[in-house]
Amino acid sequence: MKRTTTLLTLLCAALLFASSCKKAVIAPEGGETTGPKKTATTSSIITQTRNLAIVYFIPSDLDTLPNWKKRLSDVMLYAQNWYGTAMNNAGYGFKTFGLKQDGTTGNAEIVLIRAANPKASYGTNGSAYTTEIDAYFASHPGLKTSNHVLILVPAFGYDNNSTEGPQPLEGVQPFYGYGRYCFANDNPYMNMALKGVLNTGRNNFAKWVGGMMHELGHAFNAPHDRQWVSQNIYANGTNTNYKMPMMWLSNYYLEVRPSFLTDAEAAIFNACEAFNNDSKSYYGTITSSVKRIYANYDAGLGAIVVSGKYTSSGTVNKVLYYNDPNENNEGTGTNKDYNAITWASSPIGTDSFRVVMPIAELENKTNGIPYELKVKLVHDNGIINETVYAYTFQNGIPVLDFSTKTELSKTGWSVAAFSSQETGEDGKAINVIDGSTSTFWHSRWSSNAASYPHYLTIDLGSAKTVNGGLSLTQRAGASRAIKDFELLISSDGTNFTSVFSKQAANNSATQYFGFGSPKTFRYFKVIANNAWDGTQYAALSELGLY
Repeated sequence: MKRTTTLLTLLCAALLFASSCKKAVIAPEGGETTGPKKTATTSSIITQTRNLAIVYFIPSDLDTLPNWKKRLSDVMLYAQNWYGTAMNNAGYGFKTFGLKQDGTTGNAEIVLIRAANPKASYGTNGSAYTTEIDAYFASHPGLKTSNHVLILVPAFGYDNNSTEGPQPLEGVQPFYGYGRYCFANDNPYMNMALKGVLNTGRNNFAKWVGGMMHELGHAFNAPHDRQWVSQNIYANGTNTNYKMPMMWLSNYYLEVRPSFLTDAEAAIFNACEAFNNDSKSYYGTITSSVKRIYANYDAGLGAIVVSGKYTSSGTVNKVLYYNDPNENNEGTGTNKDYNAITWASSPIGTDSFRVVMPIAELENKTNGIPYELKVKLVHDNGIINETVYAYTFQNGIPVLDFSTKTELSKTGWSVAAFSSQETGEDGKAINVIDGSTSTFWHSRWSSNAASYPHYLTIDLGSAKTVNGGLSLTQRAGASRAIKDFELLISSDGTNFTSVFSKQAANNSATQYFGFGSPKTFRYFKVIANNAWDGTQYAALSELGLY
């Protein structure tokens, strides 16, 4: 027997013994539910038309851990029940993801795949695993009934942590969401016997089981977010009992502090394929966008009030609002949204939305802090489309300047000049004045790629007096978004005067740049100097005036 296996067997035995002295823990927020009572020791696995597939992927130089089938099945049944209870508390009834049942053992079905290569060949590269896994599913199609897959990989090794016990090495194998797949680590702490065992250091059950359930949330389509300020619960004069959303830090606090699903998380899971026992199609293409948005600070309510209208080729179930501060210059995008504080609202009719967000619920209101308001349209087929708006705070009050403005008609406008363009339907310069955010101009890239600076000159057809300023919309998804740019105006198309130099936000919402005073001109030129992605490419969806 390998030495590692012996070590792990002894460690498992020690942990099981320790669990007989586990301390009491606080029950999840919401108390008893009206749904069926289940425990992780029953065989009441919920199986649906489409289920989460669980893969146990074993590199050729590793092996399964002791009692893996029953131990991991119990963990997955706990996760299934936890999600169901949390969804019930969020108002959706006991609704959870499906698991297939092993016809031989009665446990949750776990697909064992013995890999072709040793662990060093895989490392942290997700695609190295999924290439083999997808090939296996292709030859065994009945094993994968949904788009959602959990991949468990045995620990590559252990260090010696005297506080928490021997810990699996971190950073040497994947432990993250990967599209609608996710990775987690199998080790002796993936054990229901440790639920509620509060060790001196970081709690091992929370760290590994909670971490796995957090990554499952990503596989079920949810990004990070955190609780409102008022959802911090302080008990006995300490700060150890505040509510903990699954998509924040459940790998620290599951079963240590009250854990729950935010309204935004629950709305996303409600539309997830694996949470629905039906036969309709999920994740088909949806075209949707926010057509108009209005935002203001209501001092009487002490709240940001946002309303607007959207269009969609599908059915919107919920509208979500993520208020994500760029705290301590952490940046934006994936893994930069742990501190996003969220709301959810139901559509008004078939095309409108409104939400009231008290700023007392926002943790960070420092002067000048960049915020992103991410408005997400959650469709009944699981597709989520997002538009991002920038705002900030000054003197504790939100500065909201992204409301939709009335723009000048583009009738009679033309493109007078451009630095380069792509010649296909997508990429022509004329697309920036066609009134559609579905089309875009792109600098030449397919041959003899053009470099910054890039420019576009627009002819209004006759001299116009513009009281407001310039509107600019990056390409959908902010792909090849321009960053620093200059605006110039001219009466004759030859002699231009600079109006301002600005920085465009790295998002696809329409942005407004005021002139400060009325300007009269026939031509305007936008010169883009660089890109957010650091490449030499540029793209824009629309340019306009208001």
